[in-house]
Amino acid sequence: MSSGEAVVPPSLKWKTVDFSLYFKLYGESVRDVFRFWMGEAGRLVWRRPPSKAYEGGVWFPDGELSPYENVVGRHRGSWVWDKVALVWESEEGEVRVYTYGDLDRLVGEMAGVLRGLGVGRGDWVVFYAPPTPEVVALMLAAVRLGAPFEPVFTGWGWYALAKRVANRQPKVVVTVDAFPRRGRPVRVKEAVDKAVPEEVKVLVVPRMGVGVARRRNDVFLEEVERAPWEEAVVPSGHPLFGLHAGYPEGPRPLTHRAGGYLTQTYATTRWLGVRPRDTYFCTVLPGWITGITYVLFGPLMVGSSVVVYEGGPDYPHWDRWWSIIERYAVTVFVTTAGALRYLSRQDPELLRRHNLDTLRLIITTAEPMEVEIWRWTYQYVGTGTVPTVDSLPEKLSGRIPVIHSFIQTEFGTFVTGPLPDYVFTPLKPGSAGPPMPGFVLDVVDELGNSVRGRPGRLVAKAPWPAMPVELEFSGVYDTGDLAVMDNDMYIFPLGRRDGVLKVNGYRISPGEIKEAISKTLGVEVEVEKGRDPLKFEVPIVKIRGSYKPEDIKRLVREMVGPIAEPAEVGLS
Repeated sequence: MSSGEAVVPPSLKWKTVDFSLYFKLYGESVRDVFRFWMGEAGRLVWRRPPSKAYEGGVWFPDGELSPYENVVGRHRGSWVWDKVALVWESEEGEVRVYTYGDLDRLVGEMAGVLRGLGVGRGDWVVFYAPPTPEVVALMLAAVRLGAPFEPVFTGWGWYALAKRVANRQPKVVVTVDAFPRRGRPVRVKEAVDKAVPEEVKVLVVPRMGVGVARRRNDVFLEEVERAPWEEAVVPSGHPLFGLHAGYPEGPRPLTHRAGGYLTQTYATTRWLGVRPRDTYFCTVLPGWITGITYVLFGPLMVGSSVVVYEGGPDYPHWDRWWSIIERYAVTVFVTTAGALRYLSRQDPELLRRHNLDTLRLIITTAEPMEVEIWRWTYQYVGTGTVPTVDSLPEKLSGRIPVIHSFIQTEFGTFVTGPLPDYVFTPLKPGSAGPPMPGFVLDVVDELGNSVRGRPGRLVAKAPWPAMPVELEFSGVYDTGDLAVMDNDMYIFPLGRRDGVLKVNGYRISPGEIKEAISKTLGVEVEVEKGRDPLKFEVPIVKIRGSYKPEDIKRLVREMVGPIAEPAEVGLS
């Protein structure tokens, strides 16, 4: 495979370096990854600074820190404290704005709520709710108390939620009465009632004011007495949060430790060029690793203003995201390749009617990005209104960088891509860029030999600070993804090489779909992956017996979630 076309966006013309400088800086970073990351750890606020980088699978093992101090509290006393931290917009158009000081006070109130429910250091809290200001504050309150949390994507069904609750054994599950999606209420409390055993407390945050059935373990936010609390100082290896990642046989819990994860998150956010004066909009919701790292943690750590929108891109019209970018003068836009695939199919007039000139950086992720989708994004979204074109010219007319980056729950952060505030190399359409400093990534064949210009297994050959508790690193970590690496070390992701599906950027376990059907119906089931021009991949179910396809689809939609609904159901 050739190195492909190299694009230098005009806005970064004077910051772009040649590949030789990248090789030099990258080589220095991976020559001793422990020394490199120890230097980055020094940028955190430690109550007890670490003296060693890595031991027994734990990064900075003798260090102690307050995770909350490193996310929000670090800005106390600076000019950032009085600037906007959070802008929340509901699907109906309600807007709430919080400064860093406001957010800190709300988090303090919510910490009192969690303490009032008996949550303390080390107790898990599971969230099954959209990111309203109260829910965001409750997540940060868990961080403040040293209570690890897991946000479960509200697109999962009750059966998927039940498995995650069973694995985490939380002290409290947080939900809302309902939230709007395309104008209709999504009654998530009903799924919680099916999934959560009655010995687990359920905290219900009001959102739409709809009536809900009340069980004896339900507690409504306004009823909870706020208990005194103390900000937790924890060892570096203390669990901070977790997610479940899709594997062929089913989802597995993965837990990120405080010190290593925050070090890596702060570093990658800065390298990408996110700054305190940025207004930052990420469309990925908490419940997925991008939505935690690059909504809840990274942008707040650097002091930027974060826009959170709880709805989809298409309600009431397909220009909802463009209107948000224009309304709040967004400077950094983070989204998925799958979302852009849908947006590129819409009438260009929807985009043209909005002024996107404040944008200076677009980051995409979650799944492979086709060259034509990258070109559309660079040309239409990345140029704004000066000028806007109707067709692809021979030469791209983009203005700002569109960086596609590889991320995985196991990595915790982006691990590839040209970096505007570190070492920015030219963009290559269709690629996820070269490895970021400190990440020893390679593409190898089945024998473990490095290969260039042809497909192979994407692997990591050295540990990284945000390694999950459950991952035992033994020299090589196989991501499960296929990729091509060219001679400039640019990585071109190709998708999963196992049975795991990537549906609209979501990592779906075929085993979870299979289990839901087989346990309910008692029949043999096979789940395969099919390609889709918009969703990238879709599940295809093959089942023994005479079942109506619509019944199987409904079962999967209700138990596992709408994102896992089979595209096809056939007989095996």
